[in-house]
Amino acid sequence: MRPAIVLMFFVTVLQGALAYAALGSAPSDFGGTPVRAARSLAAAGNNTANAVYTVSQSTLDSGTIVREYTDAAGKVFAVSWTGPTLPDLRTLLGSKFTALTDATGRRTQAGHSQLALNQSDVVIVSNGHMRSFAGHAFIPSAVPAGFDTTTIE
Repeated sequence: MRPAIVLMFFVTVLQGALAYAALGSAPSDFGGTPVRAARSLAAAGNNTANAVYTVSQSTLDSGTIVREYTDAAGKVFAVSWTGPTLPDLRTLLGSKFTALTDATGRRTQAGHSQLALNQSDVVIVSNGHMRSFAGHAFIPSAVPAGFDTTTIE
């Protein structure tokens, strides 16, 4: 097994604080009160703004910050993470986790600290090293119209 795969699974399994959301499902419950902020996008053709998505931010026990981007229907269309440890990516990515593991298995060189996966059904970018991890994932078909995916923080 490649060292990068082993390291990713090792960190994921040992992560003490679990994330409970998954792309394409309802928002998570991390315990406590997450910070929620409704964001708006200007409607095309006029100056009014409609609340199109909500960003929920939670800090895990490990210090890792997880943000969930939820559409008006209450489904998570994007997630992001940053902090000293990886969140539980299997739970956070839900059914899209297999795309991540498949892509990691196809890598030609082990030891690289960045993975970028751009498929029609999911985009995942993950990078980092010990005590400094960051990444984001989103479902292109679920992103609200007008949402700029480069603003995922």
